[in-house]
Amino acid sequence: MSDETFVLPPRAKVGYLDPSISGEGDAVLLSDGETVSWTPPPRELSMPDMSKVKTLQKYFNRRGFSVWPAWLYHPTEAKRIVKNADEAAELGVCYRAATERETSMYGVKAVWDYKDDCEWRSKPFDKDVKFDSASPGQGKTVVHGAPNPIIAQNALVEALIPQVAAAVATALKATGPSAPANIDAKLWDEFMAFQAFQKSAAAVNALGASSALADIPEPVPDAVDTDETPEDERAMWQAEAIRKGIKIDGRWSTERLMKEIEKTA
Repeated sequence: MSDETFVLPPRAKVGYLDPSISGEGDAVLLSDGETVSWTPPPRELSMPDMSKVKTLQKYFNRRGFSVWPAWLYHPTEAKRIVKNADEAAELGVCYRAATERETSMYGVKAVWDYKDDCEWRSKPFDKDVKFDSASPGQGKTVVHGAPNPIIAQNALVEALIPQVAAAVATALKATGPSAPANIDAKLWDEFMAFQAFQKSAAAVNALGASSALADIPEPVPDAVDTDETPEDERAMWQAEAIRKGIKIDGRWSTERLMKEIEKTA
């Protein structure tokens, strides 16, 4: 066994592999000794080959560019899809080869062209399209802000006043006083309508104020008065407690009376 270290020869002495030899494939030896050249089949993808699906084959191995079918857009009408040049020509639209001037200016080989009175275009009118929060489209999330409670309350009052006024006017005609003999019936009807409007406006405004101020506690009488004695102050709070239906214990102090009244508020 030789002790010499193997040295890789330089590339100039080794040569190169001829492509005709490298592409021969693996040799197959038959039983009779005949050698047959054999090339293995190409490797298949591990993922599904969509080109073998019959309904999708038309999308593979496509050559060239076809502008049809194409979408056309109008400033007022709904967008439309045209399948060929004839359908586009009916709308006044064509897709033609660019002139030398257009090619030198814009670097394009084909351009869209339109008749003078044609409003159809190949691009949507983005500036004229308004966003619809009810139908925002795919991939969009619309976060609506909380409505202003004052504006909502005023709108509710405006909507309720005519309805309540009509109901009050009907009730006044049925149960209210009859028109005096010396007053015109038309003037009396106008007066009753005004009375119904006043009563309904007062009722609706009171309803709106109670809903807006629902969390505000009911005010209690002021306890500070420089001209009143402690006995007068206690008597005042006792009267307020009786008015609210509070059972008073004689052992309660004035502060206890105030707390009990505040609880009812």
